[in-house]
Amino acid sequence: MLSDDVQTLAQEKHGRLLIVDDEEAVLQALNRLFRRQYDVVVLTSGTAALELLQQESFDLIISDMRMPGMSGAELLKNCFKKYPEMIRILLTGYSDLESAIKAVNEGNIYRYISKPWDNDQLRNVVAEALDTRDLKAANLKLNAHISEQNEELARLNRELQDKYQQKSEQVGEAEAKLSDAYRTLRQEFNSMVHILVGIMEARNGEEKGSSERLARLAKLFAEFSGLEGQTIQDVYYAALLKNIGKVSLSDSVLSKALTQMSTAEKTAYARFTINGQTSLMLLEPLQNVANIIRSHMELYNGKGFPDKLSGNAIPKEARILRIVSDYVELQREHNFLGETLDEATTRSYLLKMAGQRYDRELIDIFTVVLDDFEEGVVPNLERVDIKEARIGMVLAGNLVSPAGVVLLSEGTELTARHVDKLQAMERQFEGHEIKLHVRRESAAKK
Repeated sequence: MLSDDVQTLAQEKHGRLLIVDDEEAVLQALNRLFRRQYDVVVLTSGTAALELLQQESFDLIISDMRMPGMSGAELLKNCFKKYPEMIRILLTGYSDLESAIKAVNEGNIYRYISKPWDNDQLRNVVAEALDTRDLKAANLKLNAHISEQNEELARLNRELQDKYQQKSEQVGEAEAKLSDAYRTLRQEFNSMVHILVGIMEARNGEEKGSSERLARLAKLFAEFSGLEGQTIQDVYYAALLKNIGKVSLSDSVLSKALTQMSTAEKTAYARFTINGQTSLMLLEPLQNVANIIRSHMELYNGKGFPDKLSGNAIPKEARILRIVSDYVELQREHNFLGETLDEATTRSYLLKMAGQRYDRELIDIFTVVLDDFEEGVVPNLERVDIKEARIGMVLAGNLVSPAGVVLLSEGTELTARHVDKLQAMERQFEGHEIKLHVRRESAAKK
C-alpha cells in the first residue's frame, strides 16, 4: 500500500505514472518529461513492473514494445487482466506497427505511440487519457447524485402521506412544503442534466452549447407537431442527451463519418442509442427520454437502427428528434453522407427523403418551424484540408493522425512551426485525407 506521503504527492502532481523500458536513456528522458506534473516511477523490465503493481497502484503505465524477456505487449495484456482501471500506453518502433495493432486489441491499450515520440504529443496523450478517465468518473458520480435526489423526492412523498393520515388539518402545509421541495429538486435535476451535457460535449468533441441549441429547436418542433406538456419536455431532454451513449466509444470511431468506418466500428457505433437508453432508464424522470433516445436513429422506411422499426411504429418523439438531428448533422463535417451540405441543400435533402427516411407530414411541419426559429444550430466550425493550414488558424477540435494519435489539441493557434510540421505530415501521409477543424472566424482570415 502507498504511504500517506506518497498519496499526497500523487494528488499534488495529478496522478502516478509507471514507465517501463530496458533502455536507461529512454527512462531518463521520459522521467524528465513527466516528473514535474506527475509522480513517476521507472523500471527496466516487465517482471519488475508486475511485482511492483502487487504492492502499489498507478493511474497510467507506459511500456516499450521490445524488451528482453517479457515484451511490452505481454506486460500490458497482464495489466489489463489484473488492473483494468489503469490506463495503458505502448511505445513502439515503426517496424513493430503490426504487433502494436494486435497488442491494442488484446491488451485493450488506450493508445500506441511511435518512436521517436514528440514530447508535446506524448504529454497531450497522457493528459487526455487521464482527463477522459476523470470525465467518466464524474458521469457516474452525477448519475448517482440524480438517483439520490429521486430517492429523496420519494421519501418526501411518503412523509406527506403519513402526515395526511395522522393529521388531516396539516395537509395544506405539508403539500406546500412538498411543492417547494419538488420545485427545488427539479431545479437541481435540470442543473445536473446540463452539467452532464457539458461533460458529454467535451468527450465527444462537440462545440460547447451546441446540444442546448439543438434541444431548443427540437422543443419548438414538438410544440408545432401537436405534442403537449411533459412529452414536449421529454423531447427537449432527449435532444440534450441523445449522444450520451457515444461517451464510451473510442476516439477512432468518434472522429469518423459513418461512411469511413470499418465493419467493426459501425457495429460499435450502432449500439450508441442502446447505451444511451441503458445509462438513463433507471432514472425515473428520464425513462421516456431514454426510450426516445433508443429509437431516434430509426428510419421511416425501416432501415434505421437498433430495432428496424418503420412508419408509425417509431414513437413520434423519436421521429421528430431524427429529423432535427439529421438537419444539424448534414451541415457538419462528419455526417452519414460523407460531405458537408449548406443549409439550403440540407432542406432540399430532407424534402427529397420525406416518406423514405422521414415522416412526410413531420417534414412539412419542420419546414415551417425552421422559418420561425431564429437561432443558429450549426457549430461555428470549418473543415479544411491539412495543406490549407495557415498561421493564425485556431483549431476547433483535436487533430488526429491516420494512426489515431492526437497531434494538436483543440484551441491551438497555428504558428509557422506548426504549419511547417503539418505540411511535412501531409507529404508523409500522401493519399490519406487529413482535415483540420478550425474556427470559422480564424479560417476567414487565411
